[in-house]
Amino acid sequence: MNKNKIIIVCLFVPVFAFTALSLVKIKNKHDFQQKVILARQINAVLRSLMIDLSQIKESNILDVPADGDWHDRVAFTKNGQGIFEYLIKDKYLFRNGNAQSLMIADDIGSLRIRRQEQTPYILELQIVAQNSVTLTSNLKIRVRE
Repeated sequence: MNKNKIIIVCLFVPVFAFTALSLVKIKNKHDFQQKVILARQINAVLRSLMIDLSQIKESNILDVPADGDWHDRVAFTKNGQGIFEYLIKDKYLFRNGNAQSLMIADDIGSLRIRRQEQTPYILELQIVAQNSVTLTSNLKIRVRE
């Protein structure tokens, strides 16, 4: 009787271990695929932001004072084209300007911007993309003085 129990346990433990490892591997693969999708969304945000921010001066930045506090939207004037802003609504990042609203990316949990008092020409950005996993991108952009 004890031999049968030992044989059953010896068969059950490896099967259980194999199943557990397979489930972990499947979850890791799914998480990786989700992070790739989020990285593409962050890339779309950066592409749009970098084009706009490369064309502005420090004095054109609105709603992000050089006080070191994080802000959840950025607005700026752009070479006589009016006011543009980036803001998040329901996990979608929009670029508003020229009387139109353009969706840049989805699955964006937050977009935070700040400027320090000592270096007001440097914008610190934090972009958090999330769905079932989270991916964060931090960067600093120097605008023209």
